Amino acid sequence: MDSSDQLAVETINLTYKFPNTTTYGIENISLAIPWGSTNLIIGPNGAGKSTLLRILAGKTLIKQGQLKLGGFDPFEFNINRNSQRNSDINNYITYLGIEWASNPIVKREIPVNLLISSIGGDSFSDRRDELIRILDINPDWLMSKISDGERRRVQLVMGLLKPWKLLLLDEVTVDLDVIARDNLLNFLKNECKTRNCCVIYATHIYDGLNKQWCDRLVHLNNGTIKHDIEMTQVKFEAIEKIQEVDSQYRIPVSNSFHPLAHYWLGDDLKERGSRQDEQQRMLEKHNDWKNARDGSYFDGGDDKITSYFRSTRS
Repeated sequence: MDSSDQLAVETINLTYKFPNTTTYGIENISLAIPWGSTNLIIGPNGAGKSTLLRILAGKTLIKQGQLKLGGFDPFEFNINRNSQRNSDINNYITYLGIEWASNPIVKREIPVNLLISSIGGDSFSDRRDELIRILDINPDWLMSKISDGERRRVQLVMGLLKPWKLLLLDEVTVDLDVIARDNLLNFLKNECKTRNCCVIYATHIYDGLNKQWCDRLVHLNNGTIKHDIEMTQVKFEAIEKIQEVDSQYRIPVSNSFHPLAHYWLGDDLKERGSRQDEQQRMLEKHNDWKNARDGSYFDGGDDKITSYFRSTRS
């Protein structure tokens, strides 16, 4: 696929109606999203965010409107077109949704390192190691024994392991703590800058998302675009309420516990150290306990302990 076109995503009057209903998932969506950009889709539940992402990922077929990804229409399968471009679409796009972590298949008793290796982790060892580090994953975890948040981190490593051009994220950070989430967002921003790729991210969690990370805001409601603005239009000011003045979007600087939570969890992480340090401490605890059990509590140890156990023998 030729990714030299200026726009990563271009849609014109993109419309989708749910089968056998009169309800529209999205209606007349027109977007022009450039390469090298990080884009945030916001809106209430049922606004059409997931529908739009699934269409961009090729998981939902459209019958009305136009869509191009890097200048290529993914739904056009004309026999006269280059067949290689059609076959490349799945390698071109990475879509990560919320369904994966609840799938019973990924809750089996399988080590994380084996699971990652099974999808080609050794072929992208540098990316694998970086993602494991920033998402704070223990490769020796068993998928059956970890929390939903830890399982979500494994999903992200697996999904981001292979380099992508267009990344579509649908609420996949909901289970992450603020440290893992910030690390992930920084990684994605760096990917867009260094590899000229594109991220489109739908979420309801806005802490940590600012003009340093986000290049563009797309506001959906009832399946239509309410706002489509660049972050350069947004101003953070000490005002009492949000207001729009001459196409300038002013956001009040509000109090948030995000910095405090970030500090606390960061301090916890420093105290814990690396996963290797944690494993070494656990091993030392185990050895201390084992040595204590193998020691002289019963014979020749403290007189009170020895006498107590001797007095209870019969």
